[in-house]
Amino acid sequence: MDRKWWLVIAGCLTHAVNTGFCYFGMSAFFPSFEREFGWSRTAISGAFSLARVESGMLGPLEGYIVDRVGAPRIMYIGITICVLGFFSLSFVNTLPMLYLAIVVGIVLGSSLGYLVPISVLIAKTFREKRSLAFGIFRTGPGISGALVPVVGAMIVAWGWRTAAMTSAVILLAVGVPMAWFINYIYRQHAAAEVSAGQIDGHVSSAAPRADDPQYTLKEALRSKLFWLFSIAMAFRHLVTEGVSVHFVILLVDRGWSTEAASGLLGLSAMIGAPARLLMGWLGDILDKRCLAMGLLAALSVSVLLMGWSAAPFLFTTCMVIYSLAYGGLAALQEPIRADYFGTKAFATIQGVSRSVTTAGTFMGPILAGVFYDLTKSYTVAFTIFAVMSLVSMFFMFLAKP
Repeated sequence: MDRKWWLVIAGCLTHAVNTGFCYFGMSAFFPSFEREFGWSRTAISGAFSLARVESGMLGPLEGYIVDRVGAPRIMYIGITICVLGFFSLSFVNTLPMLYLAIVVGIVLGSSLGYLVPISVLIAKTFREKRSLAFGIFRTGPGISGALVPVVGAMIVAWGWRTAAMTSAVILLAVGVPMAWFINYIYRQHAAAEVSAGQIDGHVSSAAPRADDPQYTLKEALRSKLFWLFSIAMAFRHLVTEGVSVHFVILLVDRGWSTEAASGLLGLSAMIGAPARLLMGWLGDILDKRCLAMGLLAALSVSVLLMGWSAAPFLFTTCMVIYSLAYGGLAALQEPIRADYFGTKAFATIQGVSRSVTTAGTFMGPILAGVFYDLTKSYTVAFTIFAVMSLVSMFFMFLAKP
């Protein structure tokens, strides 16, 4: 097996640990915050939504720093910030403290330490089989599903403060060695490619081909394609962020225990793993844009039925469909962006695009919280999510290069 695939595998495992604790696992803390402090769900949802605003406000800066400083070095800084965020979370007593711990610590560190730099390294290393590489990398969140019940169990057994501190220790123990290994593999592969090119004129797989688009940020911002794709992703994130944040508490309202609800959320993430691999493989063969449109249609139907039906069998069936669609969409996003705009300024363009999708990622959890506080039900919110999935599909249809 080519050395560069070890970078993808290590990135997948690192992404799994990061997502398990920093994304899906955070939803398991939601009921504890509500019970201990009596905050409204809108207020608590605001912390999760503001975390998504952080990715929009700081996304361009994060991308610029990664492109300028280099993905390998920035990983260690991000991991440190993320670990400190979880330590801070264990001392939270007020709503502003909750917002700071999640936004400035956990989410910012997660982005700088895991998602952005590893995505850049994969995009730069792969041209052939790029979708498959990203599909494997994006399988990490699916694997992370096994960690969500662990987070829920830690909260029940030790309390949410101890669970937060334990999460910090685990992220530090796993993150630093994996960052070193990923950087080592990348350097070894890059050195081998340079050596091969010097010996026999071999063209590096990481080097852009003559027919590849290589947009600068300014060129991307002038492109209608950039805005159509970013808006499509904004609506898609509105749906998936809203559902993910409120998934556990929705099931608790319907009579599930916190452990069972956290377990189903973890299962949802694991179910999406095969779709990430499948869409990664199909993305190298078929039109990625058409694949994304089909997945958005499936997302719409499944979210609508999840909001209207409390029957365990129907809800679980729709959850499976939702999970597969969610996983497939996650696997296709970066390959589509790399195909559309190239890798010359990949992190910077990705960061600015995230500033556009922030509108959706911010509104999703807030919208669900507001409509729950008004109606004491998630039916209206999930119906809106279903419609927004179709809107996303429409913009994706327009985003044709």
